[in-house]
Amino acid sequence: MKVFAHRSMALLGPLNDRSLRSSMLMATFLAFVGWCFAENTQSQSIRLVGAPQLSESSGLAFSSRDPNCVWTHNDSGDRARLFCFDRVSGEATGGCELQGIRAIDWEAMASVPATKGEKAKLIVADCGDNNAVRPFISLYRFDEPDPRDNTTLRIADCEVMRLRFPGGPVDCEAVWYDPVGRCTVLVAKGRLPIAGVYTVEDALWNQPSQRSGESQTGATEPTASPEKGSSKPQTVIATQITTLALPMATGADRDPLTGDVWIASYFQAFCFPRGEHARLSDQLGQLPVATEMPRLRQVEAISVDEKGRVWVTTEGSQPLLHPIAMPPTK
Repeated sequence: MKVFAHRSMALLGPLNDRSLRSSMLMATFLAFVGWCFAENTQSQSIRLVGAPQLSESSGLAFSSRDPNCVWTHNDSGDRARLFCFDRVSGEATGGCELQGIRAIDWEAMASVPATKGEKAKLIVADCGDNNAVRPFISLYRFDEPDPRDNTTLRIADCEVMRLRFPGGPVDCEAVWYDPVGRCTVLVAKGRLPIAGVYTVEDALWNQPSQRSGESQTGATEPTASPEKGSSKPQTVIATQITTLALPMATGADRDPLTGDVWIASYFQAFCFPRGEHARLSDQLGQLPVATEMPRLRQVEAISVDEKGRVWVTTEGSQPLLHPIAMPPTK
């Protein structure tokens, strides 16, 4: 089943066209029906074992240092830590504790490939906001630890960014990194099939805040640059680049080979091919190819490995790392 992407005029949030909203709701219903009859393919899964503390895999990112390893973390309720597994055996290989950081609602993570003069990094997004009340969310960026060791990082080892959305608080669970645009991309998770897409440029990690003043809580926003170890990270405003007619986005990633973007919902995964599009907004403005999710327990994380294969994880103790079917190529 294919679902159309839609850009609202002036990138507005709610769409006012009643027939369009009805069509989107029908598409969501049909996606749910398709998922109910999807093939149960757990035999293809790899069970992630050896880390009993992992009970609600919510973010997923393949290691840039060792492509046979994959990082994940728990949803809300856990402390600030990552788990790493071998994607062939499923055995735990290592982990990372982030000391001095409070994990409020970790929902996503992304790999940042190494560049000339820069090591590979990880971004962890504390961005969950089910009730849309948080005055800002937090992003953490740091050099990727050894995936086959247990590492402890201090707040001084991380860059910290406080991020606000231009129209007010937004629930978000889907984040990826775009090396072409050199930016982090975030997709809203709406109850209706309406998803704002936002970006924050790499340069904002190292520049003063876009805007200082009073935050939504009345506290003065910090304006200092987010130097490693800074106790007052800057607050920046994300830029909305488009709006998608896409329901309940729970995860996202970019294919490192093709530049295709994958966005997951509970029932489908949507692929937006890179093609000849020069701008990310144009790429996301096209008709995506949809793949039915297998009948697994609540998928909230998706990642693409170095060979372009797409994987998801499930919630629960000893979660499954599961490959999803690739869509037919045109």
